[in-house]
Amino acid sequence: MSGLFGSLNSATSGMTSAQTVLQTISHNVANANTDGYSKQRVTLETNNPFNKSGVGQLGTGVRVSGVIRVVDDAVVEQLRDENSTLAKFESKSDALQQLEAIFNEPSKTGLSNNLSEVFASWTYLGSNPEIATAKTMVVQNSETMTDTMNHMATQLEKLQGNTLKGIEQDVKDFNTKLEQLHSLNKQVSYSISSGQTPNDLLDKQDALLSEMSELAGVEVKFDEMRQATVSIGGQELLTPTGMQKLAVAGQPNPEGKIVLAGDNSKEIVLTSGSAKGSQEALAEINKQVANLNDFAYTFASAVNMIHSGGDTDGKQFFNLNDVDGNYAKSISVNAELVKDPEKVNSGKSLTDPAAGDGSRAQAIADLQNTKLVYSSNETLKYDETTMTIKDQANGTSVSNGYNDIVTEIGITKQQSDNMFSSQEDLVQLLDQRRQSISGVSINEEVASMIQHQSAFQANSRMISTISEMLDTLINRTGV
Repeated sequence: MSGLFGSLNSATSGMTSAQTVLQTISHNVANANTDGYSKQRVTLETNNPFNKSGVGQLGTGVRVSGVIRVVDDAVVEQLRDENSTLAKFESKSDALQQLEAIFNEPSKTGLSNNLSEVFASWTYLGSNPEIATAKTMVVQNSETMTDTMNHMATQLEKLQGNTLKGIEQDVKDFNTKLEQLHSLNKQVSYSISSGQTPNDLLDKQDALLSEMSELAGVEVKFDEMRQATVSIGGQELLTPTGMQKLAVAGQPNPEGKIVLAGDNSKEIVLTSGSAKGSQEALAEINKQVANLNDFAYTFASAVNMIHSGGDTDGKQFFNLNDVDGNYAKSISVNAELVKDPEKVNSGKSLTDPAAGDGSRAQAIADLQNTKLVYSSNETLKYDETTMTIKDQANGTSVSNGYNDIVTEIGITKQQSDNMFSSQEDLVQLLDQRRQSISGVSINEEVASMIQHQSAFQANSRMISTISEMLDTLINRTGV
């Protein structure tokens, strides 16, 4: 089409294109602070020209070829993966912080101080066996120590349960998002097959994948219809044709294993995500629970052995009656001694104690320097003649044995914190990169708005001018 009507058509296409661009700019500005939103750009191209005989090709205006998301898929994928790793260390650090708080060292009320007071009271009894209150101090300080140990064991048990519940909640949230993504996949596929570009749906798809990866690190692939296939450890959970959910393995499940729903034999091995962080934290908690139980067993067994002269049927100072090995939770001072502290054995003779003899009490006090291996599987070697327990190879003192547990927790916590801190810096760098590519710049949008507003006005002016020309042509010339 040529002539005034051709010019009118070109100006109209310019005005329509400017309207589309301005509408997209408005959408960008409205979502400038929307998490996960990727700015959109209108792509324009010239209309097919009109071939005029004897003249050549005449332009016919502009048309909108599409509205695209401004994204870098490689950056989005990298950010998703690194966010998953960040979530793992964050979850692990949070749980280990609670573990560290339970041991509460160094502290005046911690177990380490309680142990020092117990040994101090045995030393005092060894030097002052004739003082009646000396035995009472031994019993009372020992009760304080066992109460502290019982409380720590109870708190550790709760922490184990809460950490496992955290894994269960992560799995539940993951399954919910998996269902949402399954539905979203269909919407995206339908839009693309209909010739549309579902930019906002694709943003939601990326956001869902990021949220899922934070819970349990996923591998993602897309087909030609932009339908996401989601896998964990090579196990496909979501495909364009089906879906499988996750579940936490049935009890007992001390490791917090995750399996395919309906198939406990198919374990899903995570590599990142908050669920993986909780699994690693749970393993560390379980390890320290076992260490504390071994410490309680060895310490109590050593004291009992000296107090009863090596007679397992004799008068035990501590009760260790937990058949499941939960010694820290069950340890207590013999109720008979609590009722009557005078029955505490302080002298060498167990049947006819001599006045002023505190040698057995001193032998128990010296136990703090004996090198022991803290394990419920180790056998202690006792010499009644010297009232001593033989040092064990690779053993350590009582205070050092407990400090080793506390130190190990501290080192593990610090390592996790350091990994979290460095990972956080990396994620921030990647997020800044994504924002520089996909984020909405108000200044940029305003500049573009002014540019296309001017284009709209110019095309409007062109239409007005052509309208006047047509009026002259039709009404004044009679053409």
